[in-house]
Amino acid sequence: MFDFSLAELVLVVVVAVVFIGPKDLPVVIRTIAKGMRSARALGKELHAAFDELAQESGIKETAEGLKRDVTLIQGDDGKMYESYNMPFFEKPTPAQKPDDDERPT
Repeated sequence: MFDFSLAELVLVVVVAVVFIGPKDLPVVIRTIAKGMRSARALGKELHAAFDELAQESGIKETAEGLKRDVTLIQGDDGKMYESYNMPFFEKPTPAQKPDDDERPT
């Protein structure tokens, strides 16, 4: 989550000991840990609430149906065919029309 090197951690500890003091440092660390736990619990609670809301509104089923429909294309005969995992934003290449001298007569 955090990308601290050993030198940065040592610097933070030294600054904390100087400004907070060695007696109050454990209390401050416990308070910070408690705050982080409560923030993490709040995040989990919000995530669960949004999942429940999505479940009730049917948005997951709609998203799955849309994903399924995006992977299908309609052929000339009106039937639906798989698009062979073509990326959504990639434009398909148009079919080339045969030249006049290549057309069957």
